[in-house]
Amino acid sequence: MKKVLLTIFLAFAGFTAQAQFGIKGGFNFANLKGDGPDNFNVLTNWHIGVLYEADLNSFISVQPEFLYSAQGAKLRNEEIKLNYFSVPVLLKVYVTDGFNLQAGPQFGMLLSESDNFSRYNSETFDFGLTGGLEYFITDGFFVQARYYQGTKDVTNNTDLKNTVVSASLGFIF
Repeated sequence: MKKVLLTIFLAFAGFTAQAQFGIKGGFNFANLKGDGPDNFNVLTNWHIGVLYEADLNSFISVQPEFLYSAQGAKLRNEEIKLNYFSVPVLLKVYVTDGFNLQAGPQFGMLLSESDNFSRYNSETFDFGLTGGLEYFITDGFFVQARYYQGTKDVTNNTDLKNTVVSASLGFIF
């Protein structure tokens, strides 16, 4: 994970003249999908973090983000909470001046989990693909909607993957 973060930082260090930093936060509507119990339900949680957008040209940019993301699911009367340090690296294509589509890989490192889930031997690292859209309401202030599909099982003894729909508000400086 350290190598990934260092590579991302070094890759975009030269773009500072064409780059912007920002903050964002919002809600996660998380679930676990796979061959496990069919009665998992959506768990509403939150995320917060910082971002760095580097322009490649007038309509394409790359945006790594560094987020605390609370995920998981509900199972009967229990909440399964999985808290991650997440690093999505997005390619953004501006369709119009204030609207863009975005997609890319997302890396996650499990920071903590609810006690009722620790017995399943959770995996420390998560990986998946994310995509969404973003609209700038004013110069700097944006709203965002995204979908994340994990491609790696969250435990080593079940076939369950993270899925998250997120809604965010943010500001780019």
